[in-house]
Amino acid sequence: MKLVRYGREGALTNYLPLPRPLLELDLSGTALLLYALLLDRATLSQKNGWWSEEGWVYVRYPIARLAAALGRGTTVVKKRLKELEQAGLIRRVTPRRGEASQIFLSLPEDTFLTGSGPKNRPRPGRKPDHDQGGKASPNNLREQRNLNNHSYQYREGESL
Repeated sequence: MKLVRYGREGALTNYLPLPRPLLELDLSGTALLLYALLLDRATLSQKNGWWSEEGWVYVRYPIARLAAALGRGTTVVKKRLKELEQAGLIRRVTPRRGEASQIFLSLPEDTFLTGSGPKNRPRPGRKPDHDQGGKASPNNLREQRNLNNHSYQYREGESL
């Protein structure tokens, strides 16, 4: 890996999203990094139309591949997934026996850049209520970033 200095002309690419409010939770560093990997994959799932009938975006990321991406063992990944579940940040659902789990993510309320968003967006510590239906508001971060020639200008206290 070649390192370069971050200067005026640089625009960040190839980074993992991590909502700032999650830093206030009592989670391990590995769990936070795991969540960031899942959230990054969720943006790809959203683009590819991977959502439930109720409109909730889900991720399918095999534990062995998560472990390789994190540089950790599968046992550690399983423990950290459980930690994220207990915090209400993810919910794993196995559609049918033998199929890969669908991982649904919950986000802090202020994560989205557009208005107040739909009323069915879950809060941290709360599982998604799939009975409410409707699709979640898209994350317009990429659209906002395209408004200027460089990158999105974050305001103080604003989360990714």
